[in-house]
Amino acid sequence: MLFNSLDYLIFLVLALAGFWALRHFGIERDVYEGADANAGRPARRLVVRRSWLRLFFLSYASFVFYMGWNPYYIGLMLFSTILDFFTGSRIGASEDPGVRKFWLIVSIVGNLGLLCTFKYFNFFSDTTEQALALAGVHADIPVLRLALPVGISFYTFETLSYAIDVYYRRLEPERDFLRFAYFVAFFPHLVAGPIIRAAEFLPQVHRPPWLTRERVSGALFLIGLGLAKKIIFADYIAVNLVDRVFANPTLYSSVEVVLGLYGFTLLIYADFSGYTDVARGSARLFGIELPENFDRPYQATSVAEFWRRWHMTLSTWLRDYVYFPLGGSKKGEARTYLNLWITIFLIGLWHGGGTGESSGLWNFVIYGNLQAFAVMGNRVFDRLRKRWGWTAPDPIWLVVIQIVVTLQFVVFSRILFRASSPSNAWAVFDQLFDGTSSVAQIDADVWRILVLGFYLHYVPRSQLEWLRARFVSLPAFAQGLALALIGAILVLFVTSEVVPFIYFQF
Repeated sequence: MLFNSLDYLIFLVLALAGFWALRHFGIERDVYEGADANAGRPARRLVVRRSWLRLFFLSYASFVFYMGWNPYYIGLMLFSTILDFFTGSRIGASEDPGVRKFWLIVSIVGNLGLLCTFKYFNFFSDTTEQALALAGVHADIPVLRLALPVGISFYTFETLSYAIDVYYRRLEPERDFLRFAYFVAFFPHLVAGPIIRAAEFLPQVHRPPWLTRERVSGALFLIGLGLAKKIIFADYIAVNLVDRVFANPTLYSSVEVVLGLYGFTLLIYADFSGYTDVARGSARLFGIELPENFDRPYQATSVAEFWRRWHMTLSTWLRDYVYFPLGGSKKGEARTYLNLWITIFLIGLWHGGGTGESSGLWNFVIYGNLQAFAVMGNRVFDRLRKRWGWTAPDPIWLVVIQIVVTLQFVVFSRILFRASSPSNAWAVFDQLFDGTSSVAQIDADVWRILVLGFYLHYVPRSQLEWLRARFVSLPAFAQGLALALIGAILVLFVTSEVVPFIYFQF
């Protein structure tokens, strides 16, 4: 069930109706304060209501939502949920360091074992077989013919971080399995993030949900913005430019291939940030706030800053659960660069394995290394600047140059991200030097979408905030008319079939 489909709209409306109808339905118990034992009656009577049924209803609805892709893979999500709820409770209940570490290892092995089996088993199987063949040893190592479960990278990271936070006593273990299952299964963030941590989500579940007119209006604005990004920019550019260029790069001139790369850069941002906008807007309608995942990444002045702005919940997850535990920058320069390389390389590798083919994963091995060495280079340059006493803010012209150079690195390194295999990546790269400059195959609408998309990315943030504030201030009927108009415009750009979000494959 895709966010950019009528099925999702119907599902969301039904889920909202059921959730809010059940808000006050639950178990009541009396709590007495200031009781007068001699009088035999309470001085004050409070009623505490636990609305468990709405949590059960929305958890069940989220399971149905997930099972729309493959009903059998719901077992994998339940496995992660049960594993980390149990290990978290065992860790929290023990004061013995050895016992606590044992259950943490169980959680890590269980989660990463599940993830690596589905995402990376075929890669390591094929690579081992090829390495043995080079040594003159013939081996027929089996491969798994399994589809990658949607969202497995997201929910395994979320449940694993819960166990780790409990281990380091940053979070008390959740005692209620239903609340924990609700955290894992909550459908807006289930299949493509943002990666939310239990410490951010569970406190919201412990409070009664609430909505205001402004929150509803802001949620609708986010959903409309996300769908516009997805349908007008991502899908249109994918179908009319990017997919064609990468399918047959030799049919296009060097300039057209370059435009295809810029198109993919716009496409992947509009696609993923559009998904996140719809997810955050949908969650807000249930009284849940999800974290931001993007901060205008193409305005970054370095590759290191780019990864602080792009898929921020993944970058901060790996920073907090990989980079810092490895020692961060506190164990000397050599160790710092090693820790940086491991962390950024894992960001690249995390994106691989979506197709289940080992050849495609090699692209991300190379991609991860490129990003890692670029980030390490940024650190070297920053330290040299300090040594030279260059601490004053950069002039605007230099900032612009830094943004342009960083963007070029992002654009051209993403050949590896989009290509289906190293040979496909090489074909695209080789065509860049063909020397031809025709743009005959780029129609006027594609030009308009490319220019408009990048323009909107670089306009001041205040303009988008002004637009959001204007929408929120409109009366309800005017908001409805505005959304209907946006829907009519989106229909003009809808492709013949619904295009899945790119990050579903990760």
